[in-house]
Amino acid sequence: MRAATPAVERRTGMDNQPKIELRPERHYVGTRQVMAMRDFDREIPAMLATVSKWLDSHHVRPASRPFLRFHVIDMPERMDVELGIPTEHAQNAAGEVESQVLPAGRYATAVYTGVENGVEANTQLLDWIAAQGEQPIAHVSENGEVFQARYETFLTDTEAEPDQRRWSFEVAIQVRG
Repeated sequence: MRAATPAVERRTGMDNQPKIELRPERHYVGTRQVMAMRDFDREIPAMLATVSKWLDSHHVRPASRPFLRFHVIDMPERMDVELGIPTEHAQNAAGEVESQVLPAGRYATAVYTGVENGVEANTQLLDWIAAQGEQPIAHVSENGEVFQARYETFLTDTEAEPDQRRWSFEVAIQVRG
């Protein structure tokens, strides 16, 4: 199975070998929306602006980079997505921006480069998870596949680097165990 991994890296822009790691609980504030994948370019920047404005108005500094949390996926037409920004401590946010928590646990992770590689990189990570005998914490519903915790962290400062082909992301999917 390891022999196939370098080919995966060439095709998807993967920057590292997938791995399983233990992560602590992480507090964040976020805003959530259901949209089609084709609307990401328009909606995600607006969601980021909403959460950033909330942080600024409440004098809360981000603890790390923003991320997209995928609650329900029914590609490409229905994606229940939350844009979150980690905070050091739980916040008192409710309404358009809410306080949330990424659960502690085991996560399969990988890094990829280029927005255009996102779908394939996620597919390859899910295939890698299965090849390791692991399972995502997820179930199928009438609205699509529901994940306990699946998210992509923006590793690149998108304001400093406008070329989406150069953006790097870390995918993290919570797995059983």
